[in-house]
Amino acid sequence: MLISKYVYKFLPKTVFIKLRKVYRSGLKSLYKPLNEKEFRSILSEKLGIRKGSTVFIHSSVDFLNTDFDTLRLLEILVETVGADGTLVFPCWHFSYRAEDYLRSGQVFDVRRSPSVMGMLSEMARRWQGAERSLHPTNSIVAIGKHAAYITKDHHMDIYPCGELSPYYRAMELGGTVAGIGVDCMFMSFVHCVEDTLKDKFPLKTRMDEVFTTKVKNIDGNLAEVKTLAAHPMIRNNDIRTFVKKHISPEACSNIQVKGNRFFRADSRLLYSEMVKLAGEGITIYTKSW
Repeated sequence: MLISKYVYKFLPKTVFIKLRKVYRSGLKSLYKPLNEKEFRSILSEKLGIRKGSTVFIHSSVDFLNTDFDTLRLLEILVETVGADGTLVFPCWHFSYRAEDYLRSGQVFDVRRSPSVMGMLSEMARRWQGAERSLHPTNSIVAIGKHAAYITKDHHMDIYPCGELSPYYRAMELGGTVAGIGVDCMFMSFVHCVEDTLKDKFPLKTRMDEVFTTKVKNIDGNLAEVKTLAAHPMIRNNDIRTFVKKHISPEACSNIQVKGNRFFRADSRLLYSEMVKLAGEGITIYTKSW
C-alpha cells in the first residue's frame, strides 16, 4: 500500500488535497518540464500510440509537467494518431453519485453540458468534428475516424459500460487505454467487464432500479434514456493494487518519466485477463465490500 493511501485514509480530505498540491509542486521544481519532443517520444515508445491507433485517454493536466499548454497537448495527440486514428475521452458532466444526479431531474445537454473530467477532456469536447455519446451519466467524447461508431449507440444500453458503450467498442477496434498525468487508478475501462458479465460478475456493481431521465440530443430535442446506476459499494476498489498483483505487464503497466505519471493498457488483453480473474472471484474490489 502506498504512503498516499495511508495519508488519505487517516487525514481529513482537505489536508490530503493540500499535501498533494505541495508534493506535486515539489516534483515540478525537481524536474524540468517535458518538451514536445520528449512528450511525443513517450506517446510512441512508452504508450505505443502511433498513426491509426484508437486510444481511450484518462488524463490530469494538473498532474502533468510540460512546457506547452493543454490545447497543444491535444493537438499533439491528434497529430500522433493521424487521420486514421481515434481519440476517446471520458466526458462526464457531474462529479457526484450517479443515482443522485438521476434523481435530480436535471437535463443532460449533449451539446452544452461541460466536462468535469479535466481540461483535456473539455477541450476534446469543443474540438471541431468531435462526437459525444448521449449517455446521461457516463458520456464519452471521441475525435477521429471511428468517433461516430464508438459513441452513437451508447445511450441505447442500460449498462453504461456494456457492449454498446464506447469502452467496449474501442476495445473491439483493438484500442489502447492510456493515462496522461495519471496512473491506472483512474482507469474506468475496468468497469466494462462488470457490465458485460452482468449477473456472472461475482459482485453486484449496479443498483436494481432502472432510471429514466431526459437528455437533450444534438438537434436540441428532448429524449428519454434508461440507465442503471453504480451500486454505492463500487467506491470500495483498489485498481492500482489489483493491477500490480493480478494483471500481466503486457496487459497494463504504470510508467513514470521525470516525475510524470502515465499508464498503458492493451484493452483486449486486459479485458480477457479480468474476465478470467472474475471467474475466480478476483476483482478490483476490496474486502471491505
